[in-house]
Amino acid sequence: MAGFYIKRIIARSDLKEDAIVDFTSGLNIIQGRSDTGKSCVLKCMEFVFGGNYDKLKNPFKESSGYDSASVVIGTEQHGDVILSRKVGSGQVEVVADSEEIENGIYVIKKPGKNVKKPKPVLNLVMMKLLGIDGEPEVPGNMRFEKKRMTWENLLRLYYIKEERIDKPDPLFEPVATYEKTLFLSSLLFLLTGRDFSEHDAQTKKEIKKARKEAVHDYVNQKIREANQRQKELAVQIENLDDANVEEQLREMVESLQKTESSISAAIETSQKLLADIMEQEAKVTECEVLLSRYGHLRSQYRADIQRLTFIVDGEQNMSTAPKVSTCPFCDGKITPRAKKSYIEASRGELSRIVSQMDGLVASEKDVQVEKAAVEEKLRELKEQRADIEKLIQQELKPQASEIEKTIEAYRGYIQLSYEVDLIVRYAKGWEQDLTRYDIAENEEEKAIEYHPKEYFDTEFQTTVSEDMDSILRECQYLNLTGARFNLSSFDIEVNGETKASHGKGYHSYLNTVVALAFRNYFHDHAKYNADFLIIDTPLHGFDENDTELPDSMKDGLFKYFVHHLTGQLIIVENTDHVPSNIDFEALGANVITFTKKLNEGRYGFLHDVY
Repeated sequence: MAGFYIKRIIARSDLKEDAIVDFTSGLNIIQGRSDTGKSCVLKCMEFVFGGNYDKLKNPFKESSGYDSASVVIGTEQHGDVILSRKVGSGQVEVVADSEEIENGIYVIKKPGKNVKKPKPVLNLVMMKLLGIDGEPEVPGNMRFEKKRMTWENLLRLYYIKEERIDKPDPLFEPVATYEKTLFLSSLLFLLTGRDFSEHDAQTKKEIKKARKEAVHDYVNQKIREANQRQKELAVQIENLDDANVEEQLREMVESLQKTESSISAAIETSQKLLADIMEQEAKVTECEVLLSRYGHLRSQYRADIQRLTFIVDGEQNMSTAPKVSTCPFCDGKITPRAKKSYIEASRGELSRIVSQMDGLVASEKDVQVEKAAVEEKLRELKEQRADIEKLIQQELKPQASEIEKTIEAYRGYIQLSYEVDLIVRYAKGWEQDLTRYDIAENEEEKAIEYHPKEYFDTEFQTTVSEDMDSILRECQYLNLTGARFNLSSFDIEVNGETKASHGKGYHSYLNTVVALAFRNYFHDHAKYNADFLIIDTPLHGFDENDTELPDSMKDGLFKYFVHHLTGQLIIVENTDHVPSNIDFEALGANVITFTKKLNEGRYGFLHDVY
């Protein structure tokens, strides 16, 4: 398979030294601060390639002193090919090692038919580099009208510009409607070599004929099914009593409303009783708490009585004990001390506690009486509620259910009648539509419409979808559920959402993933392919609106660049967006750094331009 890559980009001047950037066939990273000429490198390439002829007429600032640019292209089949163009010129000089590419001057825009001895167009050279002879013509609109396939139209596949990287629109499909068909047809040609000749249009006619027969079969089958259903409904209607169905249905609805009102009233009463039950249960609980507290208090009183009794008994026993008047150690006389008596105080305290104990017993009896009364009332309330629930469950609800069944039967009768009428009307409508369809098909043959997306097979969409999902997972995309390629919108969808649901930074990130997935598919499956991809600022937009990119996602993307090389990849990015923890040069990458410092490294792309 033919293919090519960018070996060198040169900015030339008669007044200054040439500004040169060399690339390898693998990963190349151009990093630097703003206004160091990173984008100028790519503009030189686009200028030489003739891209966007009407807008890009000078890749340099007028004050720079540079007035021409060259691109050295490396190929296996043709050796090196050098393209050069001067500012203000619509011509490109071509110098090639191979005899298959004629050296000389080529024009960017195809000359008109009236031009005598026209110069060859640069597009011929670019097609040759892709392995294509001549300038293929592919459908440019839905009428299969042929247009010339151009490198300018294809360049968007291989060069992702900064102004396009952060847009929510599909990355590759042009925004302008008139450009879409030509681009998609050119893409199909690169993938398959198919140029959609008249044979393809004839094939389309055959498909249309088959579809017409399929429509006939489908509509006739529906009419037959409708007729069968009509017969079945007729039998069902005969089994129903159609006497005054509407009036009976009205009466049943009124009866159901009354029953439902009774159910609502019973439920309301049940809810009120439930509230009363809960209130009485709370009172029972209060009584039980009081009785428990009284029991603890009674135990305390008993303990106090025992303590006082112990004091009195002890004092009485001590009064009968002999008094000691001689020291057992020295036989000296001991004068006994007068002892204070606690008997009277203990008797007074005992009397008070006994009085409190009597009051406690009376309070306990009152609480027990109250509790018994509350429990009786609670029992009555529960019986009342049980009766109401029984009424609801065993009488009212079954009654309502029977009424609903009767209503459903009446409604079924009415529905069957309506369905029969609808079947008849739809069957007649289908027959009329089929007749009109036949009349339209028998008229003068109309132009066959061409829609290029119909020719991308399932394998293309499936492979690209799986690759997009795989890339995002390897790049550690946060909260990823799944990603797919939507052929209709010709764009990526992540977690069921389009790029438009994200900010500019994520537009750039996801567009980069789209570009990588297409690069992989082209490398593995395309018949013709320029084996390079240039992405200008894949993380563009993350500095705006305080949008931040997790380091894991940034590192994951750049690691993917390193570990998945298929052909040449050129990444242009601001220095602060390139991960500093990855030694790209040690991993084989060609790193070009513009320092924007006069005394450190290379200031920028162009010499003496600050």
